[in-house]
Amino acid sequence: MTGYPTLGQLRARVQKGRHREIGNWLARRVARPAAIYGTWGAIRLGLSANQVTAASLASALAGCGAIGTGSEPGFLIGVALLHLAFWLDHVDGQVARWRGTAGLDGVYLDYLMHHAQTLALGFALGQGVAMRTGNPTWSAAGFSLALGWAMLSLHNDCRYKAFFQRLKSSSARYRVDGGSGGRPAPPAPWPRQGLGVLTWPLFKACEAHVVLVALTLLALLNLVAPAIWDHATRLGVMAFAVIAPILAAGRIVRSARGNSVEAEFNRWFRPDSGR
Repeated sequence: MTGYPTLGQLRARVQKGRHREIGNWLARRVARPAAIYGTWGAIRLGLSANQVTAASLASALAGCGAIGTGSEPGFLIGVALLHLAFWLDHVDGQVARWRGTAGLDGVYLDYLMHHAQTLALGFALGQGVAMRTGNPTWSAAGFSLALGWAMLSLHNDCRYKAFFQRLKSSSARYRVDGGSGGRPAPPAPWPRQGLGVLTWPLFKACEAHVVLVALTLLALLNLVAPAIWDHATRLGVMAFAVIAPILAAGRIVRSARGNSVEAEFNRWFRPDSGR
């Protein structure tokens, strides 16, 4: 569509159905509703969805760089830029839907942006502590944190790459039971017994939106109690530099031993007789 739309026209066209019901709290309650104003501005500026995605990545990397300086103002600026990146990450899809350019290329760029941000943020958190303390060991902790978060994120991407390899190489025809962007089954709830009682919240704590909320709380602590902020940041980096790689390794081993990739493929795809 062309021309300058009103906010009402944008809401009717670019916001997905149930956009306030599906997804994490920060997206449902904050980013998606607020993104409509960014979409309104981006269209008037003549920006494409890919340009907005690039702006989101630039904001995220700049935020990571600011956090990596180790200074108190740098941390505050960095968290603010990460929020801007999160918001722009919801603007780009709305711009694409208005312009009719939504497609796999935009999804691909989004995934690349998320992986780049995950790696940069994990390392920046450790590097920031290293800059404040002069101890390079914290840089290694940041690398470990970045690696753990990246492996947790890539777990799903590699699984779906395996799906695609099967679909390309098989002579069978398949129908998709998940369909329409849905899932074969809803996300598993918090287990009430077994090891999952402990690991489930730890996995949740590694999710990008939860990390952003935690960084926001740390930024508020930075303003009122800088010494406590410093100790809390060190504790968080130290803990997840150990926890995130262990969680990633455990998920990968469990997936390989339990043939879960094969099982999920069979839940998503059914042989189609082609009638």
